Amino acid sequence: MRHIRSTLQIAVAVAVAALALTPSFQAVRAYGGAHACPGGTAEWGGTQRGPSAPVVVTGEAQITCPTPQVTITAGSTGHRQTSTTQPQNGQPCYEYESSAVAIGPVVSGQRAVSWYDPGLQRIWTADIPDKPTSGIPGFIPPAASVLYASLIMGSADMTIHFELDGTWSTATQSCQGNWTIPADAKDYAFPIASVTRRGPLTYQTPPSINVEQLVATATATFRQAYTAGHVASAPPADSQIVHYASCFTELGANVPPSVGFSIRDPQPGAGPVLVVNYVVQATVDETWWDFGEPEDPVTVEQGVNPAAPCSVQHTYTHVSADAYASSTGHHPPPGVLWTFGNAEPAPDMEAVEAWEHLHFSVIAYYQEPDGTQFAVPLPVNNGADDFWLAATPEWVRVYQIEGVPDQAP
Repeated sequence: MRHIRSTLQIAVAVAVAALALTPSFQAVRAYGGAHACPGGTAEWGGTQRGPSAPVVVTGEAQITCPTPQVTITAGSTGHRQTSTTQPQNGQPCYEYESSAVAIGPVVSGQRAVSWYDPGLQRIWTADIPDKPTSGIPGFIPPAASVLYASLIMGSADMTIHFELDGTWSTATQSCQGNWTIPADAKDYAFPIASVTRRGPLTYQTPPSINVEQLVATATATFRQAYTAGHVASAPPADSQIVHYASCFTELGANVPPSVGFSIRDPQPGAGPVLVVNYVVQATVDETWWDFGEPEDPVTVEQGVNPAAPCSVQHTYTHVSADAYASSTGHHPPPGVLWTFGNAEPAPDMEAVEAWEHLHFSVIAYYQEPDGTQFAVPLPVNNGADDFWLAATPEWVRVYQIEGVPDQAP
């Protein structure tokens, strides 16, 4: 555990009007230049009212940590006295301070957690092991040690309540005593804080241009990481015959049926905001097979693995011959050009080609402070980012086999 000495020095001046029936007021402000909590600086301010009998002072401590969802707004220290009669020396008096807890991001498995300690009159910061779960999904306790700050991170506020039960000093015009944490005190030397769940936070649909940028980034990453395979057949390429069903598959591809690209980003705005996980999903929703015959091609919908044995069947009705060029009779997917030309590796061969269609979608995932989870589909440019990924074709030779009579005439 470590503590940071802030330049914040709290000097309380009390103006007392003798025998006054209403309290006098004096604004008291102090400013600290040191970091009061992870990601922010402290600013202390408050108004102190004149003493009374019994003296009851309440206040709060304000530590502002501005980064959304990385830190939580913390506490401010001010004093407010509520009674109206002149106190007597040695008479019981009470003061109360409440300091919210600022929670920093995870660094090497630790979080820097800060709060204001009125007894020390400075910010206290401790490195807390990151323990985000309690074993009960969505569980938010009404009170918890700051040791478990990660448990309520982003979903609730933690506030430490301090109390001073002392005696009034006429000489110093202040309540003298020691600050304590009356409720459960401490847990493994860490203060116990009350926990208040946040209200619902607003989800804002991102501009379409931002969505397109996400998809463009995912598309570029996909093209770098994944490649198509090559077409293979059974019987082998040089053994095809007409009117006999052959099996085809695509081997060597590393394209998964579906792959997600995740980008996490806070919503715009100051204070507590939702952190949204934008997941760009690239899904193979169709495989297009072209066998180089005048008939229509074969398409296989999502769910059929193109690498599976006999992923698709085709029965040839034409022999491969140089009577027509290898670049004719092909049916590429819509908008795709046949780019393999007429350069078959040997005479009388025809190309079998497969394309996998990549469809891109975007879903915004987020969780409200009450634990409710949402998945919001976002529109993606009418499929303009989708593309066909071509395999390496296989060149086959298709023969004509003449029938043999059962008996001689």
